[in-house]
Amino acid sequence: MDVPSPPTLITLSFSGDLDCCRLLCETADRFAPAGAAHLLAVPAADMPLFRPLAGGRRALVPQEELLPRWLRKLPLPGPEWRRRLHLPRRNVYVSFKGRPVRGWIAQQIMKLNAAAGAATDTVLHLDSDTAFVRPLPAGALSQDGFLRLARFPGAADDAMHAPWHRAASTLLGLPPTDYHGADYIDQFVTWRRANVRGLLERIGTVTGRDPIEALAATSDFSEYILYGVYCEHVLGLAASGHAGAEESLCETVWSEGGGIPEVRPGRYGLGIQSTIPLSWDARRSIVGKAIARG
Repeated sequence: MDVPSPPTLITLSFSGDLDCCRLLCETADRFAPAGAAHLLAVPAADMPLFRPLAGGRRALVPQEELLPRWLRKLPLPGPEWRRRLHLPRRNVYVSFKGRPVRGWIAQQIMKLNAAAGAATDTVLHLDSDTAFVRPLPAGALSQDGFLRLARFPGAADDAMHAPWHRAASTLLGLPPTDYHGADYIDQFVTWRRANVRGLLERIGTVTGRDPIEALAATSDFSEYILYGVYCEHVLGLAASGHAGAEESLCETVWSEGGGIPEVRPGRYGLGIQSTIPLSWDARRSIVGKAIARG
């Protein structure tokens, strides 16, 4: 099977990750596959901050356009006042068709909708705290003639992921299980638009309701696990146009003191968790040194 290329890059960000996102955009312009468009979605209120990043390969859109009209963010003060007033750290969305929706769930719905509406069949999800560190050839996204799908077996003992696997079972009409044989969560994640549309259609058929309503009513799910389970256990990997890949395309620094990792062959990005308290200069320096090593 021929893999469509180049992909559409998809990133969701917000004002708190502006510096990280700026670095991602700089490195994407330098190292992303030629011709790849970049969709950057941020809250409408943050659009003026991110506007300098738009242009060229990059389109800037308000995140609100990726949500139905009946799901809207509840106005809340900034992080400091949230802490003082004991308000939720994450955003909360008001649903006019059910109970409030956590910001993390709304974000995953945005990513699914962005991928379903992408201009190309291949999409590459990039969080704003990642950066490219060497040129990513279009061929790196394929494996044995199929689009690679991050698939990591052996994570059955991860209790945090069990609810996400159970949610996938429920939403996709599969036998209930705490583990579907692999996890599908990574930093550089490739999907096929056609599969995302099929996934949403499947959720609608199984639940008997609008798929976005069904997702908004789900208290805990992972978009990456949901997509991976659909491709492997509903369609079958080959039929989905994917091949399972157990090696990440991205090095990741998960905690303080991780140093500057060696960029191993076959890895093209570096993720530095945005929760790590690093100055902008320190983060840029780590990425710069990783580029030099790469």
